Amino acid sequence: MTCAATDFKITLASAPGKVLVVGGYLVLDRNYTGLVVGTNACLYSTVQTTALDLSNSDYAFGAADVPITVISPQFESAWWKYAFDTKANTLTQYDSADQGSNGFVQIVLQTTLALVNTRSPDALCTLLANPVPAQHRVGLKILLTADNDFYSQREALAKVGATLTSQSLEQLPAMAKTGKTLGNVHKTGLGSSAAMVTSLVASILVHFGVLSKHDLCENNKQSCTATKGMQLVHNIAQYAHCLAQGKVGSGFDVSAAVYGSHVYRRFSPTVLEAAMSENSSIAELVQATSPENIGWNSEVAPVVIPPRLTLRLADVDTGSNTPSMVKKVLLWQKSNPEQAALLWASLDAANDYIGQVWSSLVEASCSNSTEYNSAIDWCSVRPSSEWKSDMGAVGNPTRALLVNLVDGILRVRQLQRELGENAGVPIEPPKQTRLLDACMTVPGVCMAAVPGAGGYDAIFCIVLSQESGNAVERVWSEWTEMSVGPLLAKQASSGVSVLDSKLYPSLMAMLE
Repeated sequence: MTCAATDFKITLASAPGKVLVVGGYLVLDRNYTGLVVGTNACLYSTVQTTALDLSNSDYAFGAADVPITVISPQFESAWWKYAFDTKANTLTQYDSADQGSNGFVQIVLQTTLALVNTRSPDALCTLLANPVPAQHRVGLKILLTADNDFYSQREALAKVGATLTSQSLEQLPAMAKTGKTLGNVHKTGLGSSAAMVTSLVASILVHFGVLSKHDLCENNKQSCTATKGMQLVHNIAQYAHCLAQGKVGSGFDVSAAVYGSHVYRRFSPTVLEAAMSENSSIAELVQATSPENIGWNSEVAPVVIPPRLTLRLADVDTGSNTPSMVKKVLLWQKSNPEQAALLWASLDAANDYIGQVWSSLVEASCSNSTEYNSAIDWCSVRPSSEWKSDMGAVGNPTRALLVNLVDGILRVRQLQRELGENAGVPIEPPKQTRLLDACMTVPGVCMAAVPGAGGYDAIFCIVLSQESGNAVERVWSEWTEMSVGPLLAKQASSGVSVLDSKLYPSLMAMLE
């Protein structure tokens, strides 16, 4: 039991999901880049200072211990209780719903609170000094929630007899209960763990004053202090995410959660080696995650999907083992270095070309909006196969760019299939090829491909109008070879943000 949610300070942070449009596999190598798009589907972390009732707890709290309760009400049996020792900088889990653990949450709490305690040593002591009723202790209550698109809603719709359509998804309650445990839920591949880690790191840092909430507000993110603040969130989130996964990955998913849509070049893994070693010290963690650490050499070039182009996502109910696919591709690359180098170079050029065309389309929309909108209108009611054949494309720069975009994504897909065939991995398996080709015949569709590492999990399309999006969704709903369902998420440029908790009353109600 806690006191009312309005009694103490509350900090709410959000972080977006991601779609790696191009750059799968190559993004693992610092010599190459990936184009990642953030989504308007977000994960939310709410941190509340509150008085926790410990009368029924068997745990022997020390004077320097901060009790922490974490709840994730969208899942069954999803709460965990911890004690953070402010003197020893250690976190202990002392209870949970099913006596299980949540490695990602535990590592974020251990890492971020230890850094808070080191960077701002008075923050946690001040927290403990708050007056509370008898048998209570001041601590933290943390709420983790996500927009529905992070998890498959197929079963929820089936239970109420609803069809798998956007209209049905819009009728579901926000942040709906999944009816599953965290370990059994079907994820849609939007990067829920990276978004959770990022939002939780940000909310804790802001809650204890290590960062100002203004550093993570959209209007202030270009300032010098905000840039350093974002870098600190990024560095801690990358460290915690890598530690929880047991390896240093490419980091594009965390980078998207922090920065939103951008072209990403990964950091050198050596920046985390000392801090991730078994006997690392808090000093090494502070050094590794510092914004001043020049070892963080990742590159982030902001990008936006051109005006009137809209991302549409589909969840394919088949599934792939992404780690196994990556392992096989890297093994083939190592065994065939010369052939792989040529294919990587071709893929890199094709991937870069997509970003270049997007940039040119954005420029065209600014330089001649009338011509740009006329081209979009014309192409939106015709399949892309007709865009090039019409002579009007010759004198219309925007239409020519849209033709280039179609050619560009077809080239990327061709090279992805070639890589898959060489490595024996279903990056774009025949079932997906047939589905994507069908999507490309829909009027107004300029891109369709498998995101990230590929496989059977998902597809994305870029459409030129609402009508085009509706038509694509009809293709998905009528598809019989696989079960294909829409997601509601669209593109969003912003990354991690601190929000006004008063604007989210449903979340505040979950804290009570």
